[in-house]
Formats: sequence, structure tokens, C-alpha cells
Amino acid sequence: MSPINKSDLDAITMTIASAMSQGFAQLQQTLSQTQTVVLPKAAAKPHFLPKGSHAAPTDLASKDAALINAFHRKGFKDVQLMDRTDPNKPFNVRPFKGWLEQGRIVRKGSKGIRGLFHQHQTDPLPSAKPAKKAKPQATLPLA
Repeated sequence: MSPINKSDLDAITMTIASAMSQGFAQLQQTLSQTQTVVLPKAAAKPHFLPKGSHAAPTDLASKDAALINAFHRKGFKDVQLMDRTDPNKPFNVRPFKGWLEQGRIVRKGSKGIRGLFHQHQTDPLPSAKPAKKAKPQATLPLA
């Protein structure tokens, strides 16, 4: 392979530079012809619901299904979420404070899913034992 001389290198550089300038000119021309469409803010789907509005039942069902699937992946097969239509039905997935109200404590190091813990991740709260009273010391009678 022979080395490139200066005149060949200059010719290659000029060819590349002219191709790039033509490409930029075409790009600018195309961009100037295209009209940018800006969607109004109301058309975009909000990430959070406005205050006072409620999620559609289909959204809640998909969120519940995602939670159940996440607990299944962690190995909990008997997952029962709270029934929104009848909160008196039994359920075994609650937040940390919900387990405290039920007299249970989440085990140290347990990892929840979106702040929820399964019943198998909890232990009963230890019963409050009264403090041991010190035995009275025998006193010697004073003579």
C-alpha cells in the first residue's frame, strides 16, 4: 500500500467538506419547510390524577394484577389483596402500619412491594411483659 500524497489528501478533504455542506443545506431546507406541531398540555396524559378524581376501575384492576404478580415472583402464592367493594373480607397484604394495628410486626430486613408486606413476612408482636421487680433487701434491725 502506498502512502497518500498531499494533493490526494486535499482532494479527499474537499470532497467530504462539500458533501457535508450540501447535506447541512438540505437538512436546513427540510427543517424550514416542516411545520412543528405542538400538542396542548391538556391533550397529554397526566402522570398523576388531578386532586379529587379517582382512577378508572380498569386501571385499579391492572395495578392489582401487577401487585399479585410481583408477590408471586417473590414466592407468595396465597396473595389476597383488600377488596375495594367490601373491606370486611379477609386479606393478607397490608402496609407496615396496617400490620402494627393488627398486632404484628414486619420482620427486619423484609422487602415489601410498593410499601406492602405479606402476612408471611410478619411475626406477632411480643407481649408486653411487666418489668421484674427487685427483691427487697433484708435489713438488719438497728440496736
